[in-house]
Amino acid sequence: MPKVLELGPADVGTPLPANSWEDVPSDARTYDFIIIGGGTAGCVLASRLSEMEDVSVLVIEQGPVADTWASRVPLISGNPYRSGSVAAQWWSLPMREANSRYLQVMRAEALGGTSRINGLLYTRGCPGEYNHWRDLGSAGWGYSDVEPYFVKSENTRSHPSSSFRGKEGVWHNRQFDHVPYKVVPFVHRAFHNAGIKNYEDINSPEMPAAGSGAFDIIEDGSYHRDSVDRAFLPGALTHQRRARLKICTNTLVTKIAVSSVDSRRRATGVFFEAFVPRKAGIHYYARARREVILCAGALGSPQLLMLSGIGPEDHLRNKGITPVHDLPAVGNYLQDHIGVPLTFQVPITDSLHELEVSPLKAGAELVKYVFTGRGMFSLPFQASCTVVPSRLLDADGSFSSKDPKELDASVPENRPEIELMHLTSNSIDYDIPGKGLFTLLVAHIRPKSYGSVRLATGNPRERPEVDLGFFSNPDDYVALRKGLRLGLRVAADVQKQGYPLEDLIVPEGKSDEDLDAFIRSNVRTVFHYTSTCRMGQQPHGERPSVVDAELRVHGVDGLRVCDASIFPEILGAHTMAPVVMVAEKCADMIKKDCVR
Repeated sequence: MPKVLELGPADVGTPLPANSWEDVPSDARTYDFIIIGGGTAGCVLASRLSEMEDVSVLVIEQGPVADTWASRVPLISGNPYRSGSVAAQWWSLPMREANSRYLQVMRAEALGGTSRINGLLYTRGCPGEYNHWRDLGSAGWGYSDVEPYFVKSENTRSHPSSSFRGKEGVWHNRQFDHVPYKVVPFVHRAFHNAGIKNYEDINSPEMPAAGSGAFDIIEDGSYHRDSVDRAFLPGALTHQRRARLKICTNTLVTKIAVSSVDSRRRATGVFFEAFVPRKAGIHYYARARREVILCAGALGSPQLLMLSGIGPEDHLRNKGITPVHDLPAVGNYLQDHIGVPLTFQVPITDSLHELEVSPLKAGAELVKYVFTGRGMFSLPFQASCTVVPSRLLDADGSFSSKDPKELDASVPENRPEIELMHLTSNSIDYDIPGKGLFTLLVAHIRPKSYGSVRLATGNPRERPEVDLGFFSNPDDYVALRKGLRLGLRVAADVQKQGYPLEDLIVPEGKSDEDLDAFIRSNVRTVFHYTSTCRMGQQPHGERPSVVDAELRVHGVDGLRVCDASIFPEILGAHTMAPVVMVAEKCADMIKKDCVR
């Protein structure tokens, strides 16, 4: 397969004078569309927009292509801490409501973005999630509106008869159908004993609001990770479209150029420079004939808007940046799924940690993967999950629902708030060597708490300051307590069934105070950052937003945002598939504008 055609900043931009690098030359290189960020959304947009033969598209990605064999092996690539990973990591601000702990925040810096390093999980979320977006004022984003965009990109191998699943898209997935760990069936049985049934397809719009099921994982048919760069921008396609599609890697966008004529602002281009290695003093510019589309993620997109003078005016002035457009919601309303792991010891031969203690086993499994595509290296860390609305859990964690209407997941009020992920590995932030581990990762997937993203300085090379904001709304404790109690009931049932599951890191008691103390000491991010450039009707007022329902930045023509930052509220789903859906829908909206 041909490699992606990688270009550098000198290949795609016009160099600027060293003494006045923001003076834009009249003969600057020009493209119809400039996409900032070649991550999950950016790759999809680049592929779809370059389908139009009469347009030119420039993608600028901060990281490299970095498409290696290891980056395609599911188990290896899903470990962001491995040598050679494209994950960029730094510390959050201390969490005021969680013992002032710092948590590691993370994003991917490579073509394909976090689809290169995540858990491979393809989840859409229930219809009520998108109907809630619609009810918040985002017209055209209800479930019936977005389902066709999920179908468009998808090519499923496990659900060929489902009308709501795609079979002809470029992005492949299959259900995690072979679970080699003995503990998992015991866990499924325990949830069933608690009244929560197992379902064939957790992405079905007909699945109730409470249920368990195996994950779908992005896999290309050859047991390799099907990251979005490989699916939407394969080397052969970039060669075929090289006259109209340029992919510039290892390049940092420092600012979006915004002009102002007769009180109307318009994004006109971007300033950028080499990221690695840095060539000091050489700055470049490229002009956008139609639009600049920001796809830098929920941490990067608000950062670049603020660096460009678009954001909360007081904060910009405080960082020495001249405000171009006061947009208070930029960087606010950060949301993430709030995770609290319950950790148990299992026989080491029944967990992924066997690979750490047995070189012979690791070697045998690697050989099995190379020659058959099967075995432990073909698996994600998470096998399956359970979701449930917390209001259907009693205070002791028992599940009860007598009215089928309570489980109608198309109704926004019925959306599940708790997900319990079943992991055959460790999920805490330190190692426990020599032990086999199983985790029930209890996640609040509809938190009410908000955090923020702010500039540390006016230097685009500085990481932004991330305040996760966990428990800024104390109501989030209530749902997590119920989820923990459900997880402990399930673990007790597994033990009662006779499986050798031993408590390792669990709450010392079951009172609210005991659980809250455990939550504060063990809470972790799930790396599902959203909503920092959220979609809405107005830039100010009771529900301020950054973009409208067509993802256009309020008050700045020719500028859109397309990534998880536009979510009006976080979804009760792992965010990769919804981001691809957003990019598919955005591409269609842009194409329609081109025809007008």
